[in-house]
Amino acid sequence: MKLIRNIVVVLALILLGLVIGLALGGQEEERGEAVRTSPPTATAASSTGPEATSTRSTAPTVTAISGSEETSTPSPALTGMEGSGAGSEGAWGMVVRVADGDTLTVRFDNGAEETLRLLDIDTPETVHPSKPEECFGAQASDYTKRLMGQRVRVEEKGRDRYGRLLSYVWTGDDEGSVLWNVRLLEEGLAVYNDYGNPGRYADISRAAAEKALLAGVGLWSACEIEENPTPVATQPVGAGCPQGCVSQPDPSCRIKGNVNTTRDTKIYHVEGESSSYGRVNMKEAEGDLWFCTRAEAEANGFRAPGR
Repeated sequence: MKLIRNIVVVLALILLGLVIGLALGGQEEERGEAVRTSPPTATAASSTGPEATSTRSTAPTVTAISGSEETSTPSPALTGMEGSGAGSEGAWGMVVRVADGDTLTVRFDNGAEETLRLLDIDTPETVHPSKPEECFGAQASDYTKRLMGQRVRVEEKGRDRYGRLLSYVWTGDDEGSVLWNVRLLEEGLAVYNDYGNPGRYADISRAAAEKALLAGVGLWSACEIEENPTPVATQPVGAGCPQGCVSQPDPSCRIKGNVNTTRDTKIYHVEGESSSYGRVNMKEAEGDLWFCTRAEAEANGFRAPGR
């Protein structure tokens, strides 16, 4: 009997062990399934592996830009018509009105409208309130009217006394950009005049005007021009004032070029010959200039008194 009881106890223990083993195996399987189906933890989201790097790279970044191009007015000084990089400077707009050859109105992309006066040139008058239409004025006006409805780029240099923006106007894209101020001079539809305050493209403007004059194109072939800018040989800097000087460059350069803004006249005064010489106070803002010779003064549109 004792043997049979011991056998029964052993079998019971074996059976109990099997039951416990099966129970523990089921719990382990449930825990494994839970691990496989649970969402990623915060630690997984901050992974630095390749996949995580790829995901982060799609997020937009903000770069702080600094430098003169971002904080200053247009700066690259162009020395010629080619390779100007035109699209990088100034403001774009559309020409909506043309008053005459050197005066037009542009509606800028921001909606503002401004009347522009082209720098470094003077076209014959067509709409002056007190002057008749001048020779070749209609041709100059018609030529600039080609810009109507066109997009242009404007580089401005302040305002004149009438509130107009003193401007350089470019047409076309970077590759085929044209400086309209110079184009009018090339076609003989304007004379060079910087009113004593030459702009950044004054050199190429003067060259274009002289070339048109020598070639006898446009107004140079058809008009009697009182203020005929006779070409003056190029001189080294400091040797004379072929385009006029704002300040007296040398004691020997004593000819005063006086602009009368009220009468719209330009007269030069030679010391010892002009009775008004001592009374002329040189005013840079009004376009007064010093000259070394009569030829220089007359080349820039000034005449002797009494003529």
